[in-house]
Amino acid sequence: MADLASLAGQLAPLLAMFLLVVARLSFVIFFMPGIGEQIIPMQLRLMVLLAIAMALASTGVVAVPSLESLSGYGALLLSELTIGFCLGAILRVSVWMLSIAGTIISQSIGLSQLLGVALEREAQSLTASLLSMAGTAILLTADFHLNAIASLIRLYTDIPVGALSALDWDMLIQRSFSAVGFAVLLAWPFVAVNLLYNICLGFINKALPQLMVAFVGAPLMIGGGTILLALSVGGLLVVWKDRVIQIVGWM
Repeated sequence: MADLASLAGQLAPLLAMFLLVVARLSFVIFFMPGIGEQIIPMQLRLMVLLAIAMALASTGVVAVPSLESLSGYGALLLSELTIGFCLGAILRVSVWMLSIAGTIISQSIGLSQLLGVALEREAQSLTASLLSMAGTAILLTADFHLNAIASLIRLYTDIPVGALSALDWDMLIQRSFSAVGFAVLLAWPFVAVNLLYNICLGFINKALPQLMVAFVGAPLMIGGGTILLALSVGGLLVVWKDRVIQIVGWM
């Protein structure tokens, strides 16, 4: 019994340190593009989280916490959860940019009623699904997830365990606004084409009131918008990929 008590006393600090690593990594892994998608089974994501947390904990970058005060350890866990949530949310913004841009594009070219397979819980438009899945595939092939995990080790130097005050809240808010603005910028050519289409439609309707311009203009807009999307989707994804690291910031 004494040996068991001694072993438990030695393992308790290591388990506490492992839980601190899991607390920071949980939101990062569950928000990470590709690995954290809703279509990935929960059990698989949990296995990935535990495996990465065990590997990171074995590197020694996280010091063994003191368990003299349970309230102090609880505060550490809460701080690590908050830090992980902020880092994961900024990481997830990389895919949300494409989802926002795809929704705006689908509204502009008349494809908003066609729903595709969503990476998120809610249904997405066909264009948003296309861009989100293509962007996720590009990030995975570019080892985005490996760079994110490697950056987490460095972040333990910049943001130590429990150092919630080390987070730059202004930077996090600014990154979020920049992501939304960049998503609108990606979709702006389609918005401009839609505006030009409606202006021309108004002139035609004034000139020929008896002509049902909607029956002529709608197929033209959908067809032209689809062709424009097919021609520009490659360049759009390249521009987006070059901007992702800047938006995320902590990688």
